[in-house]
Amino acid sequence: MFIEDCKYYDTQKVEIKTILKNVDLKNKTILDIGAGIGRLSFPLAKFAKKVIALDKDKKFKEYFTKHKKKNLEFVNIEAEKYLNQGKKFDIILLAWPTLDYKFVKLIKNAMHKNSLFIFITCDNNSDFETIVDKIDVVHKNYFKKDIKNKEKFIQNLPKKFKLISKKKLKTDYIYPNKKIAFRILQNSLKMWFNIKLNNKSEFNLNKLINEHKQKNKIIFKEEIWFYLMRLK
Repeated sequence: MFIEDCKYYDTQKVEIKTILKNVDLKNKTILDIGAGIGRLSFPLAKFAKKVIALDKDKKFKEYFTKHKKKNLEFVNIEAEKYLNQGKKFDIILLAWPTLDYKFVKLIKNAMHKNSLFIFITCDNNSDFETIVDKIDVVHKNYFKKDIKNKEKFIQNLPKKFKLISKKKLKTDYIYPNKKIAFRILQNSLKMWFNIKLNNKSEFNLNKLINEHKQKNKIIFKEEIWFYLMRLK
């Protein structure tokens, strides 16, 4: 489900292109925190000396074992434990995380004086991020809590880091047809929010999908924020 969800996101590789345009990866070691299936780890490994894909979820281990790459290492451990080991990295990437503001200090401690920190997160008001509200589902407060934690995390960034660049990027989810769009969005709602569709929300989701139809494809616009920072 996670693999399929990533398959239809950012097909133009906006995130990767932005990283490559703003950061020199040659001979650099990258730590990708919360790497998932390596959506960013694998392409970045083509340009870097080494990429360490860090994720606490054991289910991703099989994927990395199957898709081995010489300079890409999957580490299956909680980020807090790994960042407390005293290791230093040239580049730390934190993309689309579920945040704890305490990560700011942990990331700082894993950087040397020339390290760079890349932080990528969604804009909570973008087309894709507001799907839950648009289908009128009574859901838990998980997303609100996540937003609150993210805001607190961002507020703490200037205390430890100097901003080099901040950009708002436009990406999208492009599904080949309505059937695939419905299945993936239904699964995503269950995976991220533990939401099981009822008759009303299923009807609203189908209606929303139809509104996003463009030449037989279903397109939801996503907006994300790209931060590039270094230590003060």
